Amino acid sequence: MDATYVGSYGRLQVLKGDFLSDQFMRQLADKEIGEFLNLLSTTNYRQEVDELSNTYQLPDLAEAVINAHMMRNIRKASFAIPPLARNFAAAYSARWDIENIKVILSSKVLGYSVSQTESFLIVGNVPVGTFSGSLDKNDFINMIEMKDIESVVNYLVRYRYGTVLLEYLEEGKRDNDVTSMILALDAYYYKNLIGSFRFYNGDEGQILEFVMDSIDLKNVMSVIKAIAFGMDYEEIKGHFVAGGGIGEQKLSEMLKKDLDALRQDMPFKIDEAFELYNKDPLITYFETALQKALYSKYVKAFSSIPLSLESIILFMLRSEIERDVLRALWYSKYYRISPDRAKNAMLMLV
Repeated sequence: MDATYVGSYGRLQVLKGDFLSDQFMRQLADKEIGEFLNLLSTTNYRQEVDELSNTYQLPDLAEAVINAHMMRNIRKASFAIPPLARNFAAAYSARWDIENIKVILSSKVLGYSVSQTESFLIVGNVPVGTFSGSLDKNDFINMIEMKDIESVVNYLVRYRYGTVLLEYLEEGKRDNDVTSMILALDAYYYKNLIGSFRFYNGDEGQILEFVMDSIDLKNVMSVIKAIAFGMDYEEIKGHFVAGGGIGEQKLSEMLKKDLDALRQDMPFKIDEAFELYNKDPLITYFETALQKALYSKYVKAFSSIPLSLESIILFMLRSEIERDVLRALWYSKYYRISPDRAKNAMLMLV
């Protein structure tokens, strides 16, 4: 065992006490929209509220606070990574680089302003390239100020993401559509994640299973959306990411079924999502149920291996889960989603 895991585990165990409790989330759910950030300010989110209140106004302030706090947690985790595990951690954390690039590319084709885009970035006052040192806040600010997707892609050429996007630049410019670019970034992310995986202590097998299950969830959601919107295999095959446990042949067979017949093909048992969808056809139910099942499985699994890479990834997962729950609570209040629908669609802490 790498002895540095002992120190990292101790530091993260102390920081784990900062996560919001289920009881606090229930209190937050009962508050009116104007009280949301006031209550959040009574916790360690106060730092982000104080830092960002002069830059943003509601509703953007809530989004910026939640995102920035998660990235502060991710940065804390970065100081706990033993050297042998840093390549995988860097590949995993690239998801935030990619999420931000997706936001920026989409904002260009939608004609959003700088102010409309910036609050949705997973940046805050924390550099996103915490592990890899690739992209930081200034890079993202520079990109959102650019006039079009070509400028953004040319900027990213100096980084690994630019070479991924160049192949689809002309298509994006011609159609004013960045779908192919977004799909290419997803494929790159998972390929790089699997390629960076190594056994260090010998107990990291569940990390690889987690990555494969994550790919399966993405692919299954592509199938569900295709069926719901009447798309066939030729229209959707470019959305599939290689590396999961469910092969493309199986995915193509699933596309020939109706939604209810997919129950037995799901990587996790999510019968409740099918029942909810039958009453209220909202695809979010499937995504929420699958994500919750993934988190439930691996929060429990990773918790059983304390001095390991799993314990560090677990801390990141807990940070992501908290962010997802807070965003869901905020959106349900801001967009006045009915209580029943908000409850059903909520990804609760595991």
